[in-house]
Formats: sequence, C-alpha cells, structure tokens
Amino acid sequence: MDPRRVALSALLVLVVAAGCLGGPGTKPTPDPSATTTATPTQTPTPTASPTATVMPGTPTPTPSERPPSTANCPAYVSVDPVDEVPDDATVIPYENLSEERRSEFDAALSEGDVEIDDGGEAYSFWVDRPYVRYEGTVYRAVVAVC
Repeated sequence: MDPRRVALSALLVLVVAAGCLGGPGTKPTPDPSATTTATPTQTPTPTASPTATVMPGTPTPTPSERPPSTANCPAYVSVDPVDEVPDDATVIPYENLSEERRSEFDAALSEGDVEIDDGGEAYSFWVDRPYVRYEGTVYRAVVAVC
C-alpha cells in the first residue's frame, strides 16, 4: 500500500475522531429537545430601610417569634477547665452561685452538658459570666445553641 495513502487515511481518522470527541476549542451543541424553565427573580426596589427578599411560601417570623431553623432548638451549657483566664474576666467562686446555677454547673461537669432555656435567666448568666472557680480549678462555661 502507498505510504501517502496510509498517512492520509490516518489523518482522516484523527480528524473525524477529534470532531466526535469534541476536541479542544469546541463548544457543546445545545440539545434542542431539552426545555429549560427560567426561575423568576425579584428585583429589589430601593426603600428607606433594607428588606429581605422572601420567596413565596417561605414562612416569615414575627418579631416575637424565633426563625423556624432555631424554633425548637434548646441551649446547652458545658464547662471545661482552663489554664489561663483573661485579665478582664470575673471568676465567680462556686460557693457564690445560686442553687440553680450550682445545679447546672454540677450537671455540666458530670454529664458533659446540661440543657437550659435559650434566652432565659440561666442563658444570660452563663453567657455573661462564664468563669467559675471550683475546688481550686477555674472552669469556663460555654453556651451552645443549635
């Protein structure tokens, strides 16, 4: 067989294969049978105060209501020993805690954490005063809400 004919045949095979495989620099051809649905978007209008765009069907919380993502989410307090306390921190002696706070501290220490009312008195206390000295060790309370 003629070498030019073999080279021409090989070149033809490469060109056809490159076209079928979508070689470099090619763009995919859109499928005319595929249908697309445009998602409607809302264009924000300028207002005196910023407003959130709410999709239809999304529940909107009222000012006194928590958002649905945290509506049934309890708060937990855990306590861990610390080696260093910030200079501006107040460390409360365990003996000075109220009976309720001592009970929460004890439960957090023995069980790892304890559930408290999110936004309640215990929540405010542990968020504002996280350091407690107990039996010679300083503990830091951490409040977590899902």
